[in-house]
Amino acid sequence: MIALQNITVTFAAKDQTFAAVSDTSLHINKGEIFGIVGTSGAGKSTLLRTINLLQPPTEGRILIDGHDITDYTGDDLRKIRTQTGMIFQHFNLIHTKTVYENIAFAMKAANADKALIAERVKELLELVSLSDRRDHYPAQLSGGQKQRVGIARALANKPNILLCDEPTSALDLETTNSILELLKNINKQTGITMVLITHEMAVIKKICDRVAVMSKGKVVETGSVLDIFSKPQHSFTQQLVAHSYDLDLPQRLLQDTRGKIFKIVYRGDKAEDPVLSDTAQRFPVKLNILHGKIEYINDQPLGILLVNAIGEQADVDQAIEYIRTKVDQVEVYHG
Repeated sequence: MIALQNITVTFAAKDQTFAAVSDTSLHINKGEIFGIVGTSGAGKSTLLRTINLLQPPTEGRILIDGHDITDYTGDDLRKIRTQTGMIFQHFNLIHTKTVYENIAFAMKAANADKALIAERVKELLELVSLSDRRDHYPAQLSGGQKQRVGIARALANKPNILLCDEPTSALDLETTNSILELLKNINKQTGITMVLITHEMAVIKKICDRVAVMSKGKVVETGSVLDIFSKPQHSFTQQLVAHSYDLDLPQRLLQDTRGKIFKIVYRGDKAEDPVLSDTAQRFPVKLNILHGKIEYINDQPLGILLVNAIGEQADVDQAIEYIRTKVDQVEVYHG
């Protein structure tokens, strides 16, 4: 559906050239919700904007449905942008226009028939649950309602692709969840391809099918969301995942705890296996759960536990090796 091939974007600043994106390639499947995550300055927004050529690449090619659009101009470029909706962190609504007028604006720009505009706007207001706000102005809306208007406006011309530029970073947690749920439902109902950038791993976890991790202008890792959270490969990805779980133990506990402390990661059917109780029966060791959680990513369970094993060194080592054969990952933290 979307192929970014060896994309580089450079900017000139004070007689120097800065690469915001460097030799980056991605393939995004039709109908999926694809996330791009990274810290501020990683190049996420710049890369996203190359997809509809709001930011032309310095080098590389952009293919949509097999068509190379990199050098499109004029009518060809306008057609691509009509087929590619976009929502923004700060909504970008026209403050002097009503909700209806904001949504209709994109269709008027595409010279749509007035009756068609009225029908489509009514349909979109129902989709984003804002029918009762039809004649309100942006100043009369909450942040979440403004983003719902932004989503409706982006969908007005029935695009094939929806680009989401930090769509929830200006919202509180409850509103964030409602917006993400709305986007997920729209994806299911319409099959639209979504590309979403964020600095929050929680957003990726809640809505995306696959994810690319960006650092310093490069994609360092790509995979299914479940794979990225359960077995991150790159050190930067590991940091992001660890930070998102917040499973740090107090230093005092690490100093005072006898035996070994290790992390277990398990997913899918393994999450339902009684691994620890089975291990405690097989080996003369005492196992204590110090911290942990079980979450569901795309309806698949993912569990992470921090466990303390106490016993003779050889018995503890054998127990850990046994657990290693039953779960996806074991990492010794202490001892």
